[in-house]
Amino acid sequence: MDTSLDSRWTLMWVKLGALCWLLHAALYFAGYAPFGLIELWFLLAPLVVVPLGFELLDGYAQGMRPPLGRALRVMQPVAALMAAASFWFPAGRLAGALSSGWIWVGAVAAWMALVDLTDGGWRSLERVVFAMARFDLALAAGWLLASRLGVTPMGFQEPIVLLTAMHFHFSGFATALIAGVTLHHWGERKGTRYGMVRWMVALIVFVPYLLAAGFVFSALLKLVCALILAATLLGFAALQISAAADFRSGVARALLRTAAGLLVAGMALVIVYATGDYTQKYWLIIPFMARIHGPLNGPGFVLLSLVGWVAEKSYRAQRFQDLVHEIDRKSVRISGLRRMSS
Repeated sequence: MDTSLDSRWTLMWVKLGALCWLLHAALYFAGYAPFGLIELWFLLAPLVVVPLGFELLDGYAQGMRPPLGRALRVMQPVAALMAAASFWFPAGRLAGALSSGWIWVGAVAAWMALVDLTDGGWRSLERVVFAMARFDLALAAGWLLASRLGVTPMGFQEPIVLLTAMHFHFSGFATALIAGVTLHHWGERKGTRYGMVRWMVALIVFVPYLLAAGFVFSALLKLVCALILAATLLGFAALQISAAADFRSGVARALLRTAAGLLVAGMALVIVYATGDYTQKYWLIIPFMARIHGPLNGPGFVLLSLVGWVAEKSYRAQRFQDLVHEIDRKSVRISGLRRMSS
C-alpha cells in the first residue's frame, strides 16, 4: 500500500474487514450463523472487495479525490459493518435499516461518477469504465436493500434478489475496475493489442446490463449475453496473464495468474449453467453454483485480482520512494565532497 493517510486507512479496514468475514465464516461453518452460504460469499463484497476497489480507483483513476472521496472512504467501513449485521436478523424493517447505510455508499459513488462523466469523462473509455463501476456499486446497494427488506422487485424472489446484489458487486463493480486498470495498463503500452483490449473491456462493462435485461424480458437475450460475457472473460483471462508478465512484483504476478486460471474455471461453469437454464436441462443448479462458482469468482478471480493490482501499485510506489531516497543520499554525498574539495 502507499503510505498516504487514505491508503493506510483503507489497508486497516481491509484487514479488519477480512477478520470480520473470517469470523462470520467460522460461525457459519460451526452452525451458529442464521444465514447461508450465498450470504457468506456476498459479505466479502462490502467488507473486503469494495475498499480494495476504492484503492484502485484512487491509484489508477484518481477517482477518490477529497472531499467526497475521503468521505466515502470513512463512510464505507461503518456501512459495511452495518450491512454485515443486517444478516443476523430476518429480512424486514430492522435488517433493511441496517443495510441502508450501504445505499449512501452507492449514492455517493454514483454521484462521483456522474460528476466525472459530465466533466468530460465521457470522451475517455477508461474514465467511462471507472464511472460504470461506481454506477454498478449503486445498483448493487439497491438490490441489497431490497433483499434485506424482504421485498420482491419485479416479482423476483430470494435468492435471486441477493444474487443480483452479488452480481453487481463482483461481476459489475469489481470486474469493471479490474477491466479498467487492465485497459490503463495496455494504454500505457499502446501496442497492437490495445484496440482489441478496448473492445473486450467495453463488452465486459456493458454486456452485464443487457444480461440483467434478459432476466426480465427475454430468455434468449439472457442466454446470448451470458455466453458473450463468458467468452469475453475467457479471453480476458489470457489478457490478464499477459499483463502479469509486465509486473515487477513476483507476488502480484502470481496472484494475477492464479486469478486468471480461476476465472477460466468459473466461466466454464457459467456456460454450462446458462445453456442448461435456457434448454431447461438444469445440469447445474443454484446451490451448486453458490458452492463452486461463487468461490471461483468471488474470493478467486475478483479478490486475487484486486489484491494483485494493489500489490503491484504498492510495490512500484515503494520502489519509487527508495529511488528518491537513494538520489537524496547521493546528492548529500556529492555536496559534501564538493565542500571538502573547495
